[in-house]
Amino acid sequence: MGVGAALATRENIELVKKCSWAVGRPAIIQKGMDWYAAHPESREEVRVNLSHMGLPAAPADVDETLRHIVIHYYEKLFALVKRYEAVWICRNRVEMGESLEVFREAARDRKSVFVAQSHFGATYLLGSVLMVNGFDIHMVGKFPPPVGPMLVENSAGMTRRYGTGAAHLINIADPSVDVPMEMFRCLMTGQIISNVFDENNEFSRPVTLLGRQLFGGSGMDLILRNFTDDRVVLVTPFLIRTGEETFRYEVDRHYFRDGNVVDSFYRSLARRVQDHPEQWYFIHELAESFVDKRPAKTANP
Repeated sequence: MGVGAALATRENIELVKKCSWAVGRPAIIQKGMDWYAAHPESREEVRVNLSHMGLPAAPADVDETLRHIVIHYYEKLFALVKRYEAVWICRNRVEMGESLEVFREAARDRKSVFVAQSHFGATYLLGSVLMVNGFDIHMVGKFPPPVGPMLVENSAGMTRRYGTGAAHLINIADPSVDVPMEMFRCLMTGQIISNVFDENNEFSRPVTLLGRQLFGGSGMDLILRNFTDDRVVLVTPFLIRTGEETFRYEVDRHYFRDGNVVDSFYRSLARRVQDHPEQWYFIHELAESFVDKRPAKTANP
């Protein structure tokens, strides 16, 4: 059992639901850090992974990375059960700059937007940021029970009560859902759709991050190769924690015409990891990224 599973208990869900951000967040952080103190092998794994990727790995750096990993799991629980407070934070504690202009441009031009997400920063609040700014979104992900039903209920409640944009889940965990077909439908009809690009699966290929070769892309290039800049806008968003309750929303735009879009996504991720290594929470699962999961016939083209 990892730290995420250890924190995703009914008791902790109720704690987060009952308590404000100012109370629940430090309580979950303490529980998570206590878990790491009781599992030094997990702490050591993070230290080794940081070092392997050329990132700072002194004891203080490891501590800060572990803290942000735990914060990620707090934000996950928060997204499952909070409505008013989630809307308030996304409206009042996120520095937006001009980051939404690319979404407004796409809407004016009747283009779809492919939102390429990564395991960095406050990912569980990314969708809510767009929703509170009036955008409907489609999110691809693995949402098994009870996470999936809770997300559906909570996001629908936000829309009904606070007039936000709507969220639609495309659930990989539901065998009745044809995920590629749903993605194509969204991209053909001017929708905003998000999916992660930095997971390793059987459709991933060799990529480079911080000078290291690993496997990634999640097969997104196989979907996106059917589109051009005339129809789809490509972005990588990052919600960077700037304080205990403040964030900055950054968006990089990418273009089909510039070449391999997955490599371009990874360059954006690399810049954020270099600037804020402690917020790259995928570091504790990094070993999975070095496994070639492609079918044998395609593993060595």
